[in-house]
Amino acid sequence: MHQDESITHNFHARNYPLKVHAGDNALAALPRELQRIGASRALILCGRSVHERTDLTQRIETLAGGRVAGIFSGISEGAPAESIEEAAAKARELDADALIAVGAGSVIKGARVVAMLLGENRPLLEMATVHRENAPAVSQRLASPKMPIFNVLTSPTSAQNRGGSAVRYRGDAHHLEFFDPKTRPRAVFWDSRALATAPLTLARSTSFEIYWWGLMCMGALETTNPLAQASRRHAWHLARKSYPRLGPEGGAAALIDLCAAGLLQNRDEEDGGRPWSCHLLARAAYASAVAVFNHYDGVTQPRGYAAFAPAMIRALGACVPDVTRALGEALGMALPDGSADAELAERVAAHVARDFQAQGWRTDLHDRGIPAADAPMLLALALRNYNANHDRLLDPHREAMRAAIAATLAPQ
Repeated sequence: MHQDESITHNFHARNYPLKVHAGDNALAALPRELQRIGASRALILCGRSVHERTDLTQRIETLAGGRVAGIFSGISEGAPAESIEEAAAKARELDADALIAVGAGSVIKGARVVAMLLGENRPLLEMATVHRENAPAVSQRLASPKMPIFNVLTSPTSAQNRGGSAVRYRGDAHHLEFFDPKTRPRAVFWDSRALATAPLTLARSTSFEIYWWGLMCMGALETTNPLAQASRRHAWHLARKSYPRLGPEGGAAALIDLCAAGLLQNRDEEDGGRPWSCHLLARAAYASAVAVFNHYDGVTQPRGYAAFAPAMIRALGACVPDVTRALGEALGMALPDGSADAELAERVAAHVARDFQAQGWRTDLHDRGIPAADAPMLLALALRNYNANHDRLLDPHREAMRAAIAATLAPQ
């Protein structure tokens, strides 16, 4: 088959209005953006560290010139449902007319759900995606208008321009998922000073998600559509070049390049590429990582990504040898034709693990004290992940996933 014959040419793409302000003093454009929509009572949403350990919220208040009504600094990692409900109550109390999300993934995605609560005026459980046993999940339609959102990034994140979101929920569901394209931001800010406020450990953590997804999407490069192909190629190029340079060497340039890579991953989704479910291995690793992140404190989502990718390549790579080979080639592996599928999966899994370890990431969870006996429970949670398993494609691989999860949690 000619290479181009594998590219998908039946697809749907959509574009949403978005302004990107990047570089030195990019935040100077914020008052114009607020004025343009007539906002005079914006609420700043952030985490406690951003508010108490940096001058960023004070800087935004000064720049806004009286257009900020207040600050809610209680959104913590994972965007717990309780903090999202408190933020919405604060917005109602202040009669807010815009949201300014200042932070990385948790705050950015949390702001979207705050806007949903305010617009729909109904409980989180009534707005969340509905999961049904042995049937596709159903994403709820949220038709009411939503408050304008502006995102000020303190670290690169692919959460910056999405319509979907999830929050931690201490109940049977373990996390709730939502989708509403009306919660996409009006503008995003990649301000050099704002990006410099985050500790290097946080920048490396959030940026690793971009690096990880960049690599995973290269496994499905030749089977996506021409528009998504362009985003995937350049997102991986930017991530692979810039991630190792995070810190003084790369400075603001590396951070902004990674912000751009994250935005390209969002464009991939808008162009019909479905990056979050682009192939079996990405789905399985992503869903497992999210399950662990939402169920156990102290395990970040990037830590789960680093641990579960090699495990799922090893367990499932033989089922999708073309994907497995493409992942290896994206990392520069020379893979001869004719390798047995199981051997190919093992070689690529080992190479991916070495690459992640070279970037400073451990590729198991053996140190977290999570018993292997929890694997069935985590598998059940993983299979409820809408992005990864909306069409139940993971279900036939239950046993292989369960074994891979158990091996990742504890030595076998």
